[in-house]
Amino acid sequence: DGYDDLSALDHPYSDNGFDHDPGLDAFDVPDEDDELQAPLFTVTNPPGTVTVTAYPDGRVQQIELSPKVIGMAEAELADEICVIADLAAQDARSAQYTFMLAGMREHGHDDIATRDFLTRDLDLPSPEQANEVRAQVFSTRYGADHG
Repeated sequence: DGYDDLSALDHPYSDNGFDHDPGLDAFDVPDEDDELQAPLFTVTNPPGTVTVTAYPDGRVQQIELSPKVIGMAEAELADEICVIADLAAQDARSAQYTFMLAGMREHGHDDIATRDFLTRDLDLPSPEQANEVRAQVFSTRYGADHG
């Protein structure tokens, strides 16, 4: 009669795997638009080949590559992405520093002690430190005219 005890486990297939099962929609997690919720920090290298955008916690949100990267070796491109991602993360973390310094100031904390705490204990760079690092990387990596 065509009845099989295991027929309940059958699932329709398409060419690329399972067909959509609407019963599983309850398990979908809606995507949130992080760009509207948090500021983003973007750094582009001086040649304009690599742009990295980071979330405030330093995680990479997006990497953009210009068509000029076609001429780069894979290892060179990977290194360039890592350097620019580090600078974007540094900018993001310096924004945390600024935000926390302002908050501590509002609660009456001493600026000198707070700055020391943020730098030493939380390892957050000040905006000035982040700018110095960027200037140094740009001048040593791309030449003095980019510092």
